[in-house]
Amino acid sequence: MAHIVLDDDQVHIDLSFADKVLSFSGSLRVPYLHIRSISTDPVPSDWYHGIQIGTNLPPFKVASTFVTDEGNIFYDFHDPDRCITLNLEHERYVRIVVEVEATQSRSTLVEEIRARVEQSRKKAGQS
Repeated sequence: MAHIVLDDDQVHIDLSFADKVLSFSGSLRVPYLHIRSISTDPVPSDWYHGIQIGTNLPPFKVASTFVTDEGNIFYDFHDPDRCITLNLEHERYVRIVVEVEATQSRSTLVEEIRARVEQSRKKAGQS
């Protein structure tokens, strides 16, 4: 599970200590300009895993980087229905799928990130 913090120019995806250990990863930072799209679509139960670095114990916990044909994908979740998905460009991962804390609203969070992505693109002269 991740705590998502929105900064002026990037999304902070703060993992718990246990998730850092299980995923062999630290917390993640993604500039708004590197986010292609974001969604609250649940993770499908038949998703392709690929080669992994980390923990993959569905339905209990997935905290891992998977190497797939489309690139590296980072997953950190227990409940696939509480996930947000960030599709990225110019980053180590092509996609980040994380379960957000119960104290955070997925839909509100996604709308706030979309607004900040749009604002960052306008500021940078991109459309």
